[in-house]
Amino acid sequence: MLRWSEQFETGHSLIDTQHKMLISYINRLSGIARNTNPSRREAEFVLQLIGFMETYIDVHFKQEEACMDSYRCPAHQENQLAHRDFLIFFRKFKVRFETEGIRPDVLLELHHSCSHWIEAHIMQIDVRLKPCIGQSPGPDNPG
Repeated sequence: MLRWSEQFETGHSLIDTQHKMLISYINRLSGIARNTNPSRREAEFVLQLIGFMETYIDVHFKQEEACMDSYRCPAHQENQLAHRDFLIFFRKFKVRFETEGIRPDVLLELHHSCSHWIEAHIMQIDVRLKPCIGQSPGPDNPG
């Protein structure tokens, strides 16, 4: 289970809120992924999660990239490449999910990949935005 801490903070309230939402969804998936006979409610959550992930990838990635660009964050290009790689992963996952359905191994793959993404990507790339917000003018820090 992932727990939000200051280590994940980017210094941008909207981005941090979106990251918290992602962590909440992925933590909830953890229990469902191990269930060989998910309830209707659990199955509905998985479908909701897939929809959330599609929106998250589209909306959050664009917002985060624009934010990094506006603050001239040196991790901007690395962030864009990492986002592209995650999008490729998710598209492949979705095809597998649509083919194989709600199976524990399929859901565990999503849980593992997203948990790793959160820990690696947010803590190694996204947090590099924080010092940039404090140093330069931008949408949340007019100077």
